[in-house]
Amino acid sequence: MLVIRKEESERLGLHQVLDECRCFSPQGRRLKRKRRYFTPGEQEDLNREFDAIDRLMPHVRQHKAEVLDVQSLLAHLRDLSGTISGLEKGRTLDLTEFYEIKEAARLIRALSQYTSLLTRAGISLNPLPDLETLLDPAGQGTSGFYLYDEYSEHLARLRKDRAALERLAEEGTAGKRAQLLARRAQLVAEEEDEETVVRTSLTLKLRPFAGVLQESLDGAGLLDFRLAKAELAIQWGASRPDLQEEGQALILEAFYHPLIEAHLLSRGASYERQTLTLHSGAAVLTGPNMGGKSVGLKAVTLSAVLIHLGYFPPAAYAASPLFDFISYHSDHFDTTKKGLSSFAAEMVSLRDDVERSKDSRGLIVTDEPCRGTNPQEASALIGALIRYYAGKAGIFLVATHYPVPEGQGISHWRIRGIMEEALADIMENGAGQLSDQETIRRIESLMDYTIESADRPEPGEGAVRIARWLGLGEEVLELL
Repeated sequence: MLVIRKEESERLGLHQVLDECRCFSPQGRRLKRKRRYFTPGEQEDLNREFDAIDRLMPHVRQHKAEVLDVQSLLAHLRDLSGTISGLEKGRTLDLTEFYEIKEAARLIRALSQYTSLLTRAGISLNPLPDLETLLDPAGQGTSGFYLYDEYSEHLARLRKDRAALERLAEEGTAGKRAQLLARRAQLVAEEEDEETVVRTSLTLKLRPFAGVLQESLDGAGLLDFRLAKAELAIQWGASRPDLQEEGQALILEAFYHPLIEAHLLSRGASYERQTLTLHSGAAVLTGPNMGGKSVGLKAVTLSAVLIHLGYFPPAAYAASPLFDFISYHSDHFDTTKKGLSSFAAEMVSLRDDVERSKDSRGLIVTDEPCRGTNPQEASALIGALIRYYAGKAGIFLVATHYPVPEGQGISHWRIRGIMEEALADIMENGAGQLSDQETIRRIESLMDYTIESADRPEPGEGAVRIARWLGLGEEVLELL
């Protein structure tokens, strides 16, 4: 089930974030691409996924060499979906396919020896000795594959006769050699016919193993995927999320957006992680320009989506109910294909969320909506949305500069922003002395991005002061 629209997940940077989840096998990468969303009613499945990742994390930390060995084995697996499908349908396999099945069985046997790791991952992976015997009838233990003589006495005899003819042809006269080579060509044709018979027979013998082979490969892929999730959780400093019951709060402590944090740190800026608790109903986030509202909303939504995908989100602690859908609105509406204005596209998206909310529980996050209309109507529309969602079972989180209503089911949050004294000091002593880039970094360094509860709505302030500090002409500002 699609929990969040593709275009919204793209605006969140979900694909780039999940690039850091590195699977080594085609089976693991397929699971990752599939993006299974866990929805209400699937808490048991999701808890099982979280339990496995949680058990794997200490093992990954303490046994790095073993994990690397396992990942090396996983990296040698191939995509056998076409081969297994052909096997199930009775298509005669070729030599390459026999080799790939033999190699897969060898790798599964090797992986099955890591019992502690498999137990932690919640995966049962059993060797396939009967299948291996079929593909190595002499028990040589070689990694390659050949249509061995053991498969057919007739094939073995034809090969022996051909080899003898080839020796005679090398030693004989020109006339005799021509006769021998003609006979050799006949033997080669018979040999090829017999090889086809052997391949057909071997395919039939392998056919009953198609299901168990696929199950084993799926298990290896799940091991790969869960290991990748555990490594990602360690990289993010994440912990196991708690799954809340329907109607309980979404709690995120010290959460952040990995891409944004990496970008800011790369240019010498800092990133302040935030904490927020959202109950059913409407939540309003206010604060100054450059205060981090947009980043906070994007990070909240990303964490919620990741939880529904079975990942540990980038947060020190997370607890969340499962939603029927998640919706994320920002000011980046791609309207060119639909022929809509940005305001119309926004209204269509908000309309769809209202319809879905009538019989579903959603997490709806919208960043400064209704920018495309006049302030009076924008304020009225935002107020109406807040009042509507205040009585709903889902969560509506909105960031805005407009006046908003108060009442039951409406919580108010604010970004602390720049302290008045700090801003006054830099206005006196720093204005005009720094480049634009340095000025922006200075503002960012003084901004307090902490999200705190507010008793009532507090529209963000400081825009005029920041505009002045960034050099907007006094001839303009004195007209305010």
